[in-house]
Amino acid sequence: MPTLDANATDFDLIILGGGPAGYSAAIKGSLQGFRVALVEQGRIGGACINRGCIPTKALWGTAVALQRLKDLKAHGIKSSGKFSFDFAVASKRQFEIMDEMVSTIRARMIKLGVRIFSARGTISKHDPTSKAANFTVALESDDKTAHSLTSRFVLVATGSRPAESPVLIADHKLVVTTDDIVLFEKLPKRLAIVGGGVVACEFASILNKFGVKVHLLEHSSQVLSAMDQEVVSKLMEYFDEDGVKVLTNTKVQILAKLRSGIKLTLDTNGTHSDLTVDCVLLAIGRKPNSEHLGLETVGAQVSPRGHILVDEKNETRCRGLYAAGDVVGGQTLAHKAWYDAIIALRAMSGEECRTNYDTVPGAIFTIPEMAAVGLQPDQARQRGLKVSIGKFEYAENAQAMCTGKIRGMVKAVIERDTGKVVGCTILGHDASNLISEVALAMHAGLTAKDIGDTIHPHPTLSEMVWESFLDTQGLSVHKK
Repeated sequence: MPTLDANATDFDLIILGGGPAGYSAAIKGSLQGFRVALVEQGRIGGACINRGCIPTKALWGTAVALQRLKDLKAHGIKSSGKFSFDFAVASKRQFEIMDEMVSTIRARMIKLGVRIFSARGTISKHDPTSKAANFTVALESDDKTAHSLTSRFVLVATGSRPAESPVLIADHKLVVTTDDIVLFEKLPKRLAIVGGGVVACEFASILNKFGVKVHLLEHSSQVLSAMDQEVVSKLMEYFDEDGVKVLTNTKVQILAKLRSGIKLTLDTNGTHSDLTVDCVLLAIGRKPNSEHLGLETVGAQVSPRGHILVDEKNETRCRGLYAAGDVVGGQTLAHKAWYDAIIALRAMSGEECRTNYDTVPGAIFTIPEMAAVGLQPDQARQRGLKVSIGKFEYAENAQAMCTGKIRGMVKAVIERDTGKVVGCTILGHDASNLISEVALAMHAGLTAKDIGDTIHPHPTLSEMVWESFLDTQGLSVHKK
């Protein structure tokens, strides 16, 4: 672990951004002997901890607890009183979790000798002839104090922000982004969510459990279009049962603010209708934070959408300048950002490495959860693979029946000729944890037989992974 002078301005690595890619790179870099500086204008943790993953999942945890209360009757448990829900307390809880995580990560970096600068950083100079200090990064603090740092490497990990559209522009009061809604102290009674992706579905499910009347508006023909549509259809059945109204092929044409809310004029397959709500949540994707970083100064390139272009080592066209996380595009996931950062650090150390996103798992924290890794059947066929599919329902699993968590299914995909695991989608309780077994199997190049030969404890939900891969060969034990 390197020892740094408190006034040092020369480093091995300067990191711009303190989100998942940034702070993980700072910790990993320091552990491998780099003198590291991290530059972050806001709070350590980025959007994930402060405005995204963590506050959303804290609220999801509360929604799951509320659902458990509703399920007590089936277990013979009755309450003599009436349960009440105080959203203000739940909101306070999410901030306490966020603060704890930020404090822990910050303390970890300081302990490892990482210098943290609360400032905005811009790459102002690159000298490829210098072996020790190729880059100069200009810092500007909130008080307008300016100074510079130098380093051999720079990692850009500035993340992303919620996207808006020409028609739907957030005023952060009635028309809000995902950054805004996690700050709410009071819930709206009626909410329209514009978008049909992961974040839109998560908020639809969570807020529905809180008693909000939710309309989900998706412009295309499919919600969660990147996921297995058979499994998504089952989730949409659950949404319908729970009272979430989902409108596909629907565009918002006009938005008019009223005294008592907002009126939306909708176009659904050419049919026009009006919808009045208290608030509109924009969940239409994210935009990379690649502006005003000095990238053009050093010859780094960005895509038309603003993502920094990198090679398989996450290095830009400017040697020594790397980028990781949301700012390079791909899946906007914290664990993908961690992976990006690790690959970049390995490359900086001279190790032969390259990114491979085939086994990045994704989890959607709806109720019930949904998770996936690898290829869906259609995607595998598009790559020329002949596949076999296995399925197993939660309602067929012993633990799911015992706990009353019978909504959902597991769908496994293997290469028919070799038995190699190529993908899996899970919908149901604890899907976000169950998917890791399949991710590990894919990373290790295992087959359905390998999973089938692995002893799974009984009665557990993990048996469904075992059963689904057995079913790809027609060998499931407990399938109806």
